[in-house]
Amino acid sequence: SKRTRPCDACRKRKTRCHTEASATSCVLCQFHEQPCTYEQTPRPRKRTISSTEGSQHIERSNFRTNRTIPGTGVEEYDALPDGTTLLKRTLGLQNLHHSRYLGINNSLNVCGLDLGVSSLSQRPSEMNIKVRYVHPQHAFEIVPDASVPDSSNENSVLEAIEAAVQGHGADLVKLYFRIIHPAFPILHKEVFLEKYSRSFREFSPPLLAAVYLLALGYWSYSDSLSAKQKPPIQPLKQLAMESLHVAMQRAKLSTIQACLLISQEQTNELSFITGESHSNMTAQLVQLAHRLGLHLDAGEWDLPDWEKSLRRRLSWAVSMQDKWLALVYGRPSLISSTTWDVDRLNEEDFPDIDEDDTAGSSEVEKGRLVFMHMADLAEILSDVLDDLFSPRAQRSIRIEDHGLVGLLVRIKPLQIRLKDWFFVLPERLKHDTVASMKLSSVGYLRLAYLAIEASIHRYITTMLVKYPRQDPTLVTVCRNAAKERFTTAFDFLNRLQASHLASFWYLTSPECAALIYHLGSLLEATTGDADEKANLGQMLKACRWILKVNGEAGANFMRHARSLV
Repeated sequence: SKRTRPCDACRKRKTRCHTEASATSCVLCQFHEQPCTYEQTPRPRKRTISSTEGSQHIERSNFRTNRTIPGTGVEEYDALPDGTTLLKRTLGLQNLHHSRYLGINNSLNVCGLDLGVSSLSQRPSEMNIKVRYVHPQHAFEIVPDASVPDSSNENSVLEAIEAAVQGHGADLVKLYFRIIHPAFPILHKEVFLEKYSRSFREFSPPLLAAVYLLALGYWSYSDSLSAKQKPPIQPLKQLAMESLHVAMQRAKLSTIQACLLISQEQTNELSFITGESHSNMTAQLVQLAHRLGLHLDAGEWDLPDWEKSLRRRLSWAVSMQDKWLALVYGRPSLISSTTWDVDRLNEEDFPDIDEDDTAGSSEVEKGRLVFMHMADLAEILSDVLDDLFSPRAQRSIRIEDHGLVGLLVRIKPLQIRLKDWFFVLPERLKHDTVASMKLSSVGYLRLAYLAIEASIHRYITTMLVKYPRQDPTLVTVCRNAAKERFTTAFDFLNRLQASHLASFWYLTSPECAALIYHLGSLLEATTGDADEKANLGQMLKACRWILKVNGEAGANFMRHARSLV
């Protein structure tokens, strides 16, 4: 229906389509004063696979494949009584096995065609490989964890992690789901708590360490912990990193989750993740995501509904990290739209809806909206990287041939998409209001948007310096627009409240703040007007002061940003 799919204009812009209850046109079409039509054919939905069809397909599979069928493929959780676990038929969070996606040209016969005996039959070590079909065109190899070196050491590592938090694990888990999870929902809360209620030994060591690690940053926000001595954080960091490298050899969804959370730790105290480490970890993260099939949408796969949604959230979290690190470090993105086919997030992908009324908790509904719109923003950023900052784009942008007008024509569609993205933000994400005694993560979303704007205007200003022989009127317009963006971003940083500053901030928030500062610094260094230079210099001084004072007061992302300017 019209209300469940985007209108023609929003589909073309790749923006979220929102229509008020009593309106006949979506918000963006009203804004642009254009017809809101649904005439174009919508993107065809993936065909749902019936259980009968799936079974028939599996029966056609090559006899070399020792298949697993729904309900019997995972011994550990499928053996539990019905109604006692969400983990029956899980693919990505098995306890003693891990999975590997079998690509279309894999030597195993994924398509299930009866091609007879292949050369694989001559390799006895592969005769008992288990393959699980989640769709007629998609299958995973199921591998025992015990086949990977160092797997037998896992229990001792988990014991060491528990010892590192000195018996406060349960309180730290509560703290994590109160503050961090609502702002960065990459876990499934009910699944995590189900496993934790049985035993911490069911967890992947790096994920458990990462949850504890981030929760330690909010130690004083727990009434039961604040009066106690905080455990030293360094032993836990070392265990997290060491166990992560081991877990990557038998990757599961929990490995992706751990990698994402450990990356986020850089906004916490005593950061041990450098820019180079972030880039290396993200390269590994993307590779693991491909291995686990996260580059594909699981909406029509034969998996539990909660895992389909979790996979989609993780897919977007990986893509977001890749895009933002590409922007702030000036490196090529590792993910392209042609190799990453995952549907957009919707509210049904976020099962956690219960707000925690405890003072100092994060807002669950607002955090969900922030994550969804951050993913939408990453789509626009992807095109900014491709159309403006990629090596191929840099070769084609020749101001000496096409002039400043040619550059602005190239940039205009991107700026329109950014403007549209901001215009359709829900009101609760546009304003600085925060619920009483709650933490708000909306700051990292707004800062990310301002950083993209700043990067574009910084690029334009740099081109004006490199190629000074341009139309003076157009140069003035460009500089005024850049100053306006810098002023807007400066005002945003200046207006942040304590409930914003103490909340969760995204891993690239320090670099985003520094990028905004450097736009102002470039404008100040290249102006020929004495008054403008003095005014910009004063704003830069005030910006450094904001970063310093708030950073020393506990806003860790600002402390990191201060070291970058």
